[in-house]
Amino acid sequence: MLTGNQLSATVGQKVLLDNVDFVVKPYEVVVIIGPNGAGKSSLLKALCGDIPLSHGTVSINQRALAEYTITELATLRAVLTQNYELDFPFTVNEVVDMAHFAHQEQQSSLALKRFSHNAMQALGISHLAQQCFTRLSGGEKQRTQLARVLCQLQPSLVNQQSAYLLIDEPTSSLDLYHQYEVMNQARLVAEQGAGVVAVVHDLSLAASFADRIYMLNEGRVVAAGSPQQVLTQARLNEVYKIDAKLQTNLDNVLPHIIITKQVS
Repeated sequence: MLTGNQLSATVGQKVLLDNVDFVVKPYEVVVIIGPNGAGKSSLLKALCGDIPLSHGTVSINQRALAEYTITELATLRAVLTQNYELDFPFTVNEVVDMAHFAHQEQQSSLALKRFSHNAMQALGISHLAQQCFTRLSGGEKQRTQLARVLCQLQPSLVNQQSAYLLIDEPTSSLDLYHQYEVMNQARLVAEQGAGVVAVVHDLSLAASFADRIYMLNEGRVVAAGSPQQVLTQARLNEVYKIDAKLQTNLDNVLPHIIITKQVS
């Protein structure tokens, strides 16, 4: 398991996280939602060890994050942040191949190439393999970086080892088709045994793919549970300050959110 226990973080006088408990297990997709400034990205960064905590601990498989080496962490978890730009003219294939640095001693070059090929094929970017990354569209860059982190986890998943995927707003630059394709890939990785944590703004998308949802507001967890438990009309109105109506998806009884107006 990847766990955060009583996580608190501040920057100056601003509270980023306030006593947050969090857990993600193998084989599940956990989505973090909340309005702007709620602490979603801060929580993801805290789980990655990328921001200092004033209180609390993060652990993977009951071992503190700080006890792992960089190489060990690279085999256990892959992280996709909102900043996916690169300054150098790498090809798409070279960017995806960056995933292999932690696995080169344990995997053959042929196996690593196969992992790269499969990841690019899954994200629909095989035809871009020799294109310069810096010349891609925003959505193509995002899918390339997602292919990289998916590729990074494959050796561990193939060997049935614990692995975790943490992705921050992975659908922000994508059209509707690719939004669902990216979240479907996250679901497929979870079915292979990974624990997936995703920050998502689209509440209907979150409801469609999450096993569990954490709703944050002002650095605190205000609700956690299944989509049906978390995405209630009263809670959406209170946290998002909107007049929201929920419709039930007839196929799987998941909530679908319709926003009618902003609450004054």
